[in-house]
Amino acid sequence: MKAKKLVALTMCLPLLLAGCTEERRLPSTDDEVTKRDAALVAVVQCLVDHGEVPSAHLEHQPWLRDKKVQPGAELVTWRSDHEETVYAGKTLQVWEDEATAGWPGWRCPL
Repeated sequence: MKAKKLVALTMCLPLLLAGCTEERRLPSTDDEVTKRDAALVAVVQCLVDHGEVPSAHLEHQPWLRDKKVQPGAELVTWRSDHEETVYAGKTLQVWEDEATAGWPGWRCPL
């Protein structure tokens, strides 16, 4: 009987140790970037749909096609240029941070 317990313990010990030493994985940077990018598109689309972005800020923007916001480097550049601009009572940076924190459940509050 003792031999069976010893064999079982010997077989299970590596599995137990592996479980104890396994590192918890943090969300990858790529996941955070993807989440933030999706939230940015949703925020800008919300603001555009509700007329909160002055037309002068939208003229000749390659990321806006038929009133639909397209993800990409041009949108990120525009966002950087407008992060402190206030739209509908908050800066674009605040809008993006709130949407990212609530992603994927964030919905346009306007």
